[in-house]
Amino acid sequence: MSNKLLADLLFPQVTFTSEDMERRYPERGISGDEVITRIGPSPTGFIHLGNLYNAVIAERLTHQSGGSFYLRIEDTDNKREVEGAVDIIISAMKYFGINFDEGAVIEGDKGEYGPYRQRQRKEIYQVFAKQLVEAGMAYPCFCSEEELEEIREKQKELKQNIGYYGEWAVSRKLSYEDNCYSL
Repeated sequence: MSNKLLADLLFPQVTFTSEDMERRYPERGISGDEVITRIGPSPTGFIHLGNLYNAVIAERLTHQSGGSFYLRIEDTDNKREVEGAVDIIISAMKYFGINFDEGAVIEGDKGEYGPYRQRQRKEIYQVFAKQLVEAGMAYPCFCSEEELEEIREKQKELKQNIGYYGEWAVSRKLSYEDNCYSL
């Protein structure tokens, strides 16, 4: 019961369910031979060779199979985002002859499975995050940037993998009451 209460506390605005999202974005009507691929550049500057290389391969494989190729802009790194970079990415792909069937376009979005900009997909992700909290498979973390940096430094000293896991995931062990207190 406390997982449900915590999920409702963390996501009070989320009223949709995963089933609602599956109805909104039904499975594509494709055969087993068609391939669906995407390129997901981050708008942190000019397009680089790695993006172009991956895009050319994905686009050619997809279109050879009769599938769909799309562009999703991974615009979640606000600190590094460069103004105008999305237009540069889209224009560069067009310049190099990389054709998208759906995805982000300069005018907005083209396709039925959007939005195609990560920031605009927040509602979708929150539905599933709430579901994971309800199931006890996710939890909020209340560590400050400084505390997380301390964890990283200790892990480096101990020559351990860097990350928030196992004994280092201190928020995982908090009770519902502790979580509510932290909120």
